[in-house]
Amino acid sequence: MQELQPGQNRPLGGGRVVVGVAGEPREDFAARTQIGAVLLGNDGRVRDIADLVSADQPRSRDGSVMFADPAGEFQIHLDAVPAEVARIALVLTVKPGALPGTTFGVFATIRAWVTDAAGKSLLVFPLPPTSRGETAMILAELYRHQGQWKFRAVGQGFAAGLAALAAHFGLHPPEPPAAGPSARGGAERASETAFSGTGFCVHPDGYVLTNHHVIEGAREILARSPRQRCALEPVFSDPTNDLALLRAAAPLAGVATFRDGPPARLGEAVIVVGYPLGGLLGSGPQVTTGNVSSLIGPGDDTRALQFTAPTQSGNSGGPLLDGDGAVVGVVSSKLNVVRVHEMTGDIPQNVNFAIKAALARGFLEAAGVDYRSRLPRAARAAADIAAEARDFVVKIECRG
Repeated sequence: MQELQPGQNRPLGGGRVVVGVAGEPREDFAARTQIGAVLLGNDGRVRDIADLVSADQPRSRDGSVMFADPAGEFQIHLDAVPAEVARIALVLTVKPGALPGTTFGVFATIRAWVTDAAGKSLLVFPLPPTSRGETAMILAELYRHQGQWKFRAVGQGFAAGLAALAAHFGLHPPEPPAAGPSARGGAERASETAFSGTGFCVHPDGYVLTNHHVIEGAREILARSPRQRCALEPVFSDPTNDLALLRAAAPLAGVATFRDGPPARLGEAVIVVGYPLGGLLGSGPQVTTGNVSSLIGPGDDTRALQFTAPTQSGNSGGPLLDGDGAVVGVVSSKLNVVRVHEMTGDIPQNVNFAIKAALARGFLEAAGVDYRSRLPRAARAAADIAAEARDFVVKIECRG
């Protein structure tokens, strides 16, 4: 049995599988929560209420997904799922009427699991304790990629509960945001604010990958480079792993390529191309170089790696490239040097983090986007890589 972390995926093949959710204490978990399976199209939306399977509606319209009560698990015939269904989301919510203040954090453990039809354990996804402050959640997804079904550990929570989860799947318009402090820096947003980051094109049809935090709260999103400017529309998002997929209104000039084979190695030379400091450094992309300095991120987070190429605010969401110009990560954050100085009296230099390419590739597979990849090749001059990256790296400008 394999244990997954958020963002990881594994193939399931076909046939019949059983998917379920468990929590401890068991009796409290059963009394306070409810699970469901949501059949989704390529756009990530449900067609109608018949695509929700739960104890209240224990069978999908085609019979490929069935809820087994009192076991509290879903029996899924993967080969019988209709072609128009691209993903099946496994969701968990706190029951309406539960004690005030009940969140997933009151439970000692929460995990999603998969077995084959004979009951043999295949996969388990234990929800990290840091992801339990919500009242509704997409725990995992089963999705098609190149004709094969895969399971993806998600863990995307919704503090606003069932209403926000339903809105996410297109069941009704989302509620207007409540007044108060914004998550961005803890300050109140004005009625019109602007913020920016970096993204890069991963498909000829104009799909752009970036960080979720780059576009969070945006009402309008634009892609800009020295050669073009166009609108972007959100397509798919994973706040847990800080990834977001956008689609441009027009094709972009170039497409990035991911590296096949071995992941980034400790000490390997890397290049960052992006649009830092909101254009203060000029309207064109900025290029920095460095090395992979650690294969784990802050707090021993194995989803991230650490690198030394200098980054600034605005580099978030850009590609981390190897010596041949292939993507080995997505730039996500830098160490808060002010905070570290307050704690230690030292000022760290060039401690930056990127989401590993394997996680980004799994995210794109779950979204149904075919990306380009190639095996490692001989290193090239940074100037040649930068010239190539200008065609697929864009500044992302947001208004909220």
